[in-house]
Amino acid sequence: MKHQLAKSVGLSLLSPIIIGGMLGIYYGLAMNGDFLSIFFQLLMTAIANAHIVGLTMAAFVVPGYLLMFKYAKVNYSGVLTLGLLGGAIFSYLLSATTGEIFLINSVMSGFAAGLFLFGLRKTAKK
Repeated sequence: MKHQLAKSVGLSLLSPIIIGGMLGIYYGLAMNGDFLSIFFQLLMTAIANAHIVGLTMAAFVVPGYLLMFKYAKVNYSGVLTLGLLGGAIFSYLLSATTGEIFLINSVMSGFAAGLFLFGLRKTAKK
Protein backbone atom coordinates (compact mmCIF):
# COMPACT_ATOMS: atom_id res chain seq x y z
CA MET A 1 0.00 0.00 0.00
CA LYS A 2 2.80 2.45 0.86
CA HIS A 3 4.53 1.75 -2.45
CA GLN A 4 1.30 2.47 -4.34
CA LEU A 5 0.79 5.73 -2.47
CA ALA A 6 4.37 6.84 -3.11
CA LYS A 7 4.08 6.17 -6.85
CA SER A 8 0.75 7.97 -7.01
CA VAL A 9 2.02 11.02 -5.14
CA GLY A 10 5.04 11.12 -7.47
CA LEU A 11 2.72 11.02 -10.47
CA SER A 12 0.61 13.83 -9.04
CA LEU A 13 3.67 16.08 -8.87
CA LEU A 14 3.67 16.15 -12.68
CA SER A 15 0.62 18.42 -12.48
CA PRO A 16 2.54 21.74 -12.53
CA ILE A 17 4.50 20.65 -15.59
CA ILE A 18 1.38 19.55 -17.47
CA ILE A 19 -0.70 22.61 -16.54
CA GLY A 20 2.21 25.00 -17.16
CA GLY A 21 2.91 23.40 -20.53
CA MET A 22 -0.72 23.57 -21.62
CA LEU A 23 -1.07 27.20 -20.55
CA GLY A 24 2.26 28.06 -22.13
CA ILE A 25 1.25 26.56 -25.47
CA TYR A 26 -2.15 28.25 -25.38
CA TYR A 27 -0.88 31.72 -24.49
CA GLY A 28 2.16 31.34 -26.73
CA LEU A 29 -0.10 30.75 -29.71
CA ALA A 30 -2.80 33.25 -28.71
CA MET A 31 -0.63 36.25 -27.85
CA ASN A 32 1.50 38.28 -30.15
CA GLY A 33 5.12 37.92 -29.19
CA ASP A 34 7.89 35.42 -28.88
CA PHE A 35 6.31 31.98 -28.49
CA LEU A 36 9.22 30.43 -26.62
CA SER A 37 9.60 33.21 -24.08
CA ILE A 38 5.88 33.19 -23.25
CA PHE A 39 5.85 29.38 -23.08
CA PHE A 40 8.84 29.14 -20.76
CA GLN A 41 7.66 32.03 -18.59
CA LEU A 42 4.33 30.32 -17.90
CA LEU A 43 5.95 26.91 -17.47
CA MET A 44 8.42 28.29 -14.92
CA THR A 45 5.65 30.15 -13.09
CA ALA A 46 3.68 26.91 -12.75
CA ILE A 47 6.76 25.02 -11.56
CA ALA A 48 7.51 27.82 -9.08
CA ASN A 49 4.03 27.32 -7.62
CA ALA A 50 4.49 23.54 -7.31
CA HIS A 51 4.83 23.91 -3.54
CA ILE A 52 1.07 24.53 -3.44
CA VAL A 53 0.50 21.10 -5.00
CA GLY A 54 2.92 19.40 -2.62
CA LEU A 55 1.34 20.96 0.45
CA THR A 56 -2.14 20.08 -0.78
CA MET A 57 -1.15 16.46 -1.34
CA ALA A 58 0.48 16.24 2.10
CA ALA A 59 -2.20 18.01 4.12
CA PHE A 60 -5.48 17.23 2.33
CA VAL A 61 -5.47 14.58 -0.39
CA VAL A 62 -3.41 11.73 1.07
CA PRO A 63 -4.82 11.97 4.62
CA GLY A 64 -8.34 12.29 3.22
CA TYR A 65 -7.84 9.28 0.98
CA LEU A 66 -6.40 7.21 3.84
CA LEU A 67 -9.34 8.15 6.06
CA MET A 68 -11.81 7.18 3.34
CA PHE A 69 -9.89 3.95 2.71
CA LYS A 70 -9.91 3.10 6.42
CA TYR A 71 -13.70 3.21 6.52
CA ALA A 72 -14.07 1.61 3.04
CA LYS A 73 -15.84 4.71 1.70
CA VAL A 74 -13.44 5.96 -0.98
CA ASN A 75 -15.25 8.56 -3.04
CA TYR A 76 -13.36 9.92 -6.04
CA SER A 77 -15.28 13.18 -6.13
CA GLY A 78 -14.43 13.67 -2.46
CA VAL A 79 -10.72 13.25 -3.15
CA LEU A 80 -10.91 15.69 -6.06
CA THR A 81 -12.79 18.17 -3.87
CA LEU A 82 -10.09 17.87 -1.23
CA GLY A 83 -7.52 18.69 -3.93
CA LEU A 84 -9.39 21.79 -5.07
CA LEU A 85 -10.09 22.92 -1.52
CA GLY A 86 -6.50 22.41 -0.40
CA GLY A 87 -5.19 24.21 -3.46
CA ALA A 88 -7.48 27.16 -2.81
CA ILE A 89 -6.55 27.37 0.87
CA PHE A 90 -2.79 27.12 0.35
CA SER A 91 -2.88 29.43 -2.64
CA TYR A 92 -4.74 32.02 -0.58
CA LEU A 93 -2.37 31.69 2.36
CA LEU A 94 0.94 31.52 0.49
CA SER A 95 0.69 32.80 -3.05
CA ALA A 96 -2.23 34.82 -4.34
CA THR A 97 -5.49 35.93 -2.80
CA THR A 98 -7.36 36.65 -6.05
CA GLY A 99 -6.94 36.53 -9.77
CA GLU A 100 -5.75 34.06 -12.32
CA ILE A 101 -2.89 32.63 -10.26
CA PHE A 102 -5.32 31.71 -7.46
CA LEU A 103 -7.57 29.91 -9.93
CA ILE A 104 -4.72 28.17 -11.73
CA ASN A 105 -3.16 26.97 -8.45
CA SER A 106 -6.50 25.54 -7.36
CA VAL A 107 -7.05 23.77 -10.68
CA MET A 108 -3.46 22.51 -10.64
CA SER A 109 -4.03 20.98 -7.19
CA GLY A 110 -7.31 19.42 -8.30
CA PHE A 111 -5.58 17.98 -11.34
CA ALA A 112 -2.86 16.61 -9.05
CA ALA A 113 -5.54 14.85 -7.00
CA GLY A 114 -6.89 13.35 -10.22
CA LEU A 115 -3.42 12.15 -11.18
CA PHE A 116 -3.10 10.68 -7.68
CA LEU A 117 -6.29 8.66 -8.19
CA PHE A 118 -5.18 7.65 -11.68
CA GLY A 119 -1.89 6.41 -10.27
CA LEU A 120 -3.68 4.39 -7.60
CA ARG A 121 -5.89 2.72 -10.18
CA LYS A 122 -2.98 1.94 -12.52
CA THR A 123 -0.82 0.38 -9.80
CA ALA A 124 -3.65 -1.57 -8.12
CA LYS A 125 -3.15 -5.30 -7.86
CA LYS A 126 -5.60 -7.30 -9.92
